[in-house]
Amino acid sequence: MKIDCCNLGCPEPVLKTKKALEELEEDSLLEVLVNSVSSLENVKRFATKSGYVIRVEDQEGGKFLITIIKGYKCAIVDKEEKNFLNKTFFIKTDKIGNGELGTTLMKGFLKTMLEFKALPKNLVFVNEGVFLTTKDENLDLIENLKELEKRGVNIYSCGLCLNFYNIDTDDLKVGEVGNAYDSMDMLLNTDVVSL
Repeated sequence: MKIDCCNLGCPEPVLKTKKALEELEEDSLLEVLVNSVSSLENVKRFATKSGYVIRVEDQEGGKFLITIIKGYKCAIVDKEEKNFLNKTFFIKTDKIGNGELGTTLMKGFLKTMLEFKALPKNLVFVNEGVFLTTKDENLDLIENLKELEKRGVNIYSCGLCLNFYNIDTDDLKVGEVGNAYDSMDMLLNTDVVSL
């Protein structure tokens, strides 16, 4: 089976892939055609996280063909859960409060997180929160986020938000491009702290 997910916005490529896999017989191949790096990364992450074996081929015209093999799953090795709280920090802005004080509070808050042994599983940056993972003026904070990522915290920046603010995915300095499907999964299956 082959599905064309070109020119679809987040989370459509992931949702179409999920639906196609549910309808597909075991021991079958699903080919997913996408034409953006964020769609490629989102579908790859979904398939890998679900345990499927995948292969990616570059196509003409900036397209990518993702082949997912249904019926063959690989073991997924999770990080040591004892080091992580079942929490997702949903970061909606680049400040806590307003103005310069709000910026200082946000940076201090995220830096202080490094001092704890048990860390949240996920940091999800949406809306103006994506400025914290992409803007050069936040390089000191980005180094802190990189340390959190090195310790195993998943860091996602909303792909739709990056597009809205005309931020290229290449400008992402830490973490991965996120999507609505993964974000909703985290929001429904972990305790959420909203900032």
